[in-house]
Amino acid sequence: MPPKLYSKLTRRSGKGAEKLLGELELAIMRVVWGRKSATVRDVLAALNKKRALAYTTVMTVMSRLAEKGLLIAEKQGKAHHYRAALTREELEAQSAGQMVQSLLDDFGGEIALSQFVKQLSETDPAQLARLAELARQAQKESNER
Repeated sequence: MPPKLYSKLTRRSGKGAEKLLGELELAIMRVVWGRKSATVRDVLAALNKKRALAYTTVMTVMSRLAEKGLLIAEKQGKAHHYRAALTREELEAQSAGQMVQSLLDDFGGEIALSQFVKQLSETDPAQLARLAELARQAQKESNER
């Protein structure tokens, strides 16, 4: 089998949100995550400390992040105020869940799970014990329902 057949998952460097978002998207989200809410001007001012960006560029990317469900836009007067729809941790958790579900859908539970366990045991055996504990907890919660 060719190495990294699922290369789309590994094309971007970094971990977590760095893999999920483009460079400018991530920079904008970092600004918004650091505030309760922000306008395009607020974000532009913060980003322009490191690089020069056009107002329309930031506005377009923020609008697209809102369309993707990552930002929530609320009109206040003449300006839109944006707030994060998810924390960084929630974004990463939901995305990881979607990737796991895709692997289960694409390869079936037996293959996906056995490969997950194999990779985990090869890279971090302590995490394998944590996985076993999580599985026991999930089974207990499932039985209680």
